[in-house]
Amino acid sequence: MMFSNHMDTLVKAEVQSVAVRRIILDQLEGGSKTGTELRESIRKNMMAEAVQAGMKNVKPDDFKVTDPKLYFNTKHLEDLGIIVSRKDSQQRIFELHPRAIQSARRALGISRPGTLITSIGQPEDARPLMMWYAKEMTFNFKFLRLVVEQERFARGVSKNIDRYVPEGVTKKWQTTWHELPAKVAGYEEGRIRGDLMATYAHIEKVVLEALPESEPIVNLSTGPSVILLALCLIAMQYSLTAIYIQRHEGEKTAVTHIVPGEGMI
Repeated sequence: MMFSNHMDTLVKAEVQSVAVRRIILDQLEGGSKTGTELRESIRKNMMAEAVQAGMKNVKPDDFKVTDPKLYFNTKHLEDLGIIVSRKDSQQRIFELHPRAIQSARRALGISRPGTLITSIGQPEDARPLMMWYAKEMTFNFKFLRLVVEQERFARGVSKNIDRYVPEGVTKKWQTTWHELPAKVAGYEEGRIRGDLMATYAHIEKVVLEALPESEPIVNLSTGPSVILLALCLIAMQYSLTAIYIQRHEGEKTAVTHIVPGEGMI
């Protein structure tokens, strides 16, 4: 099984082939930038490279990034769907397309704290999930987003999942519950079918909230079918890493990682 690596392939090619585009993407990974800010970052890089190459008496005025040069590169990246721009007063603002953020981070070697976006179908599924989550070190998870059927978890079900954390675990994280109503995610126990695209739209909002400051990782191991399918689609569209946790005897687990451009590892 392999998720689409189209965006990863595009971004990697741009980062490796044109230095100016690598600088643009590196700057935009940290947030939106004006054309003026991008030109200055490119100019500073040109100066630094000149110094490293042994050039003497390097002067800032000797290095200029013209509007046509910037426009040529930003327009190219926009045409590929990697970045987007908008006009704001007298400035043009550039930013990474949300669906290219994780691809850019992989191509640039940038890591962010992890956000695990997962689901559980039954309250009892919380215990094995938290036993694994509390000990997982690979992704440096700092945030846990639980997407569940509202009907199943709204009837006096405790959401204090921290009680399942083993003693002695010092890892800290922030947990947020996202309860989807029956008209969106359905209610499998009550035989109410969910709306896949409505579920996708709700989870997409969760991903877009998490993307700027963290790396969303989706867990395809447990949860109602419509939520799991929506998570799978989200991972494909946003080039997110997905995981599948295979539980074994006792507390031992094996985790399959599904990484865009790499397949299952």
